[in-house]
Amino acid sequence: MGMRFHPIAIIPLLLAAAALIITGSASGPLWPLVAGLAAATVLVSLATLFQYLKPRAEVRQVPIENFSLWADVGEPGLELKRLGPDDVEAATRIAVADLGSLSSNADLINDRIALLLGRPEFEELTQEKFNGRTEKLVYNLRMVVEKLRKGSLEGVVNSIEQCASQANRIANKLSKFQRGKPELVHIYIEPLYRAAEKLSRDLRLASQNISNFIKSASKPGS
Repeated sequence: MGMRFHPIAIIPLLLAAAALIITGSASGPLWPLVAGLAAATVLVSLATLFQYLKPRAEVRQVPIENFSLWADVGEPGLELKRLGPDDVEAATRIAVADLGSLSSNADLINDRIALLLGRPEFEELTQEKFNGRTEKLVYNLRMVVEKLRKGSLEGVVNSIEQCASQANRIANKLSKFQRGKPELVHIYIEPLYRAAEKLSRDLRLASQNISNFIKSASKPGS
């Protein structure tokens, strides 16, 4: 990889060269003074070059989560509105896909919170074993998805509602935790709070859409 010089770094080189030329051409009683100034110029030039060429120390920081892996489901279960009462198999596939994505989002929140626990700024969350809440949410959502994969929509609505309430409590706790905290805490917690809040809303939408489909499928004559 080629080394690049900043234009300012060339100036000390020119000054050093000029100082050496002046020293070589000077004579008489002023020679010691000129030689001293030249030597000082050379030293300053070398020190400046050293600062430019010295490798910069790496600053170790915790990466801020930008949730680039977040699955944007839109309105979970929206496609169920377009299905007829007899399309139970298709409805189940849609529910599995959407709830599977929401489960992955919950897993992402859990992973990011786990990265913060144990750090001094987040000691309160560590003491409360906050990751236990997110781990439980992830587990419960996985159970819902597994139940759906068995081909039945019955009984999952209440489970999804419970997961939505869990996500909402997590969001509220994160919002409360960051109040009055330093800016560093807000930088890490705010995205997690927003993500948990959105997950709760998405789960409620999924629950409502699945519930509406079940009601339409169970109507007499359907």
